[in-house]
Amino acid sequence: MHFDSESSPGFAIGRVAYLIRSAMAAVLKRAGWPFSPEETQALISLLDAGRPLSMNELASLMIRDPTTVKRQLDRLVQQKFVQRSESSEDARIVMVGLTRRGEQKLQTVLPLLDDLRETTLKGISKSELEVTRNVLRKMQANLLARQTFE
Repeated sequence: MHFDSESSPGFAIGRVAYLIRSAMAAVLKRAGWPFSPEETQALISLLDAGRPLSMNELASLMIRDPTTVKRQLDRLVQQKFVQRSESSEDARIVMVGLTRRGEQKLQTVLPLLDDLRETTLKGISKSELEVTRNVLRKMQANLLARQTFE
């Protein structure tokens, strides 16, 4: 059987992810936002969580390597958008949370990202979107359950 990249969901997802990331970078740059899409994703993930997260929780949530997330957080801490603290349960665990400044500044770009989301989803019905989300969740679960990436 010949592998056909045009029918591969992975290739299609990769192309869409690249286009979304590129568009997000452009929107953020035009707004004068100082952070990359990945750093912005970390801020949004912390906002959505509504509480400080351990570095490992955040990395897992973002499906990123903890070392990569740490590097991204270094800039966010330096700019006082995020603060690190020690876990009250275990001093070895580093917790990260949005600062008031981080949350306020993030609110200025969220409407721009909502506009980008609307553009991305133009012509896609709610039912199509829900099916897509369900399929993507199942694919993600399948890959996470495998946990051995050769």
